[in-house]
Amino acid sequence: MSAWLTGLLIALLLGIAASLYLWLLRRRAEENAAGLHALAGMRWREFARLVLAAMERRGYRQISAGPEDVREQSANFLLGKDGRQLLLACKHGSAYRIGSATVDEIAADIRLRGAQGGILVTQGILDQGGRDKAARHDIEVLDGTRLWAELKPLVDEGLRKHVVDDATTRAGRHTGFAWLAAIALGAVVALLLPGMPDEANAVATASPSAPATATQAKTAPQPPVASVAAPPTEEELEKERAEVAKSMAGIDGLVRGIWISRSTLAVDRKVGEDLAWSLVCTELARHPNLALTRVQMNPPPGSDEQVRWRQCESIRR
Repeated sequence: MSAWLTGLLIALLLGIAASLYLWLLRRRAEENAAGLHALAGMRWREFARLVLAAMERRGYRQISAGPEDVREQSANFLLGKDGRQLLLACKHGSAYRIGSATVDEIAADIRLRGAQGGILVTQGILDQGGRDKAARHDIEVLDGTRLWAELKPLVDEGLRKHVVDDATTRAGRHTGFAWLAAIALGAVVALLLPGMPDEANAVATASPSAPATATQAKTAPQPPVASVAAPPTEEELEKERAEVAKSMAGIDGLVRGIWISRSTLAVDRKVGEDLAWSLVCTELARHPNLALTRVQMNPPPGSDEQVRWRQCESIRR
């Protein structure tokens, strides 16, 4: 087999393997992470309505409602289907880390209401101890990948399209980088192969210097392989949030910007609302990782205007 054919085969194998990984595994993981981030940025009532709508698609009907206070981040709803009652427990917010104690509380509420089982919904993390107890108490867990898959058909079409398109764009960009790296590696192999003696010549020309040659071959520098960019860490996101808050204080027309949660930015303005939205969204556009930020726009001091909540993505649409 010629050296260039060998290099081409190596490039194809590496490129196909990288493409399968990026599109079948990495893209889904990035879409799921962005989807959960978008769900965590919703108000409590919006999230609760989505969950109840998802349960209706399963055939359940709401028997009794939990609290409707927007300040609540969790509530329990009683559902019924075919004479069987289930307790739906909603824990809203990605900061939740649920363990055995929380599952025990849900199980006690199930017994108190006379339900036959339960469903736990959260964007947070359920540890292994909590999962084991949930299985023993007949409590279905919807979190992570399962939660986004359940609610994805029900979220706003524009938000869903943004999450899917963003993950697809990232996968396409990373796939291009991977193919460039595979082609480069294949070319390097094709250039190096002609200078390597075949097995017969190596045996015929064996000498005491052969061990040294083998050692040099082992220590020869390997061609670099391009790495696929990883999603931003929480430390990187926190740094971007700090940069945005600092920039808001220096923009003429805005007083300040304060992060009241990981996904909500409160902005005090002293100019008209339309101009303020333009200033804020222009600054957030410089930080693609914060594109789904929920902005709380506060009116000027002494004004009788109302506080507004929006995402810049919804304004651009």
